[in-house]
Amino acid sequence: MTQPLAQPDSQAVILALHTDLDTINTALSTNIGAGGLSEFDLPRIKMPAGGGLQWAVPALEGESMEPVIEGVIVLARDTRAYYAQPISESGGGQPPDCWSGDGSSGRGHPGGACLACPLARWESVPGGRAQACKQIKQLFVLRGNLLLPEVISLPPTSLKAAKQYLLKLTAQAVPYYAVVTRLGLERTKNAQGIAYSRATFAFVRRLSEAERERARQYHEMLKPLVERMPVELEADAQRPEEAVPF
Repeated sequence: MTQPLAQPDSQAVILALHTDLDTINTALSTNIGAGGLSEFDLPRIKMPAGGGLQWAVPALEGESMEPVIEGVIVLARDTRAYYAQPISESGGGQPPDCWSGDGSSGRGHPGGACLACPLARWESVPGGRAQACKQIKQLFVLRGNLLLPEVISLPPTSLKAAKQYLLKLTAQAVPYYAVVTRLGLERTKNAQGIAYSRATFAFVRRLSEAERERARQYHEMLKPLVERMPVELEADAQRPEEAVPF
């Protein structure tokens, strides 16, 4: 029999879940306008390289380093991005030659069904053992006193942990936006002995009935905005640890 999720003592308050959504939506519509919203317009929480155990979190002045991130995942999406020219050479911030906002259908060149595309296969990078078309899971997380979500882009090496956590929630019919989640980091190595960081996931608490309804509304408000977001990668997005499948 499936054991119910325990209810820990933590009662982290997510301000956005106690704020009128009409106010947030009006501000978004007014400030963003017809230009659309990119995930690069939202604050980005970055995973460390080289086996580090602290997230790089946007702060008023630069970045702060945090061992854990605690908040509500109000939206998650599977994405892909392919650059014919390595983004390390282009400097990053460039639109990909082909991208997918759902991990299934590519837009651009070559476009088409992602799972059937040779660029999505392992060892499709010339001289390497990675995917030429990079697979990423983007999490839009509300936390603390922020009214807009921050974006966490999980590399291929963290996808299995994310899937296992989401399946645990699914087994108990709990949407990911109905709980507070804690994201941590663990250090591991690939087959070549290269150390890297991998995301970990832990349940913190269920949202109250009122919080859950507000989170659902926020999820529905954000979904059409995110669906129109193009996918772009930063110059350091391809890391050595991703050269082999997990």
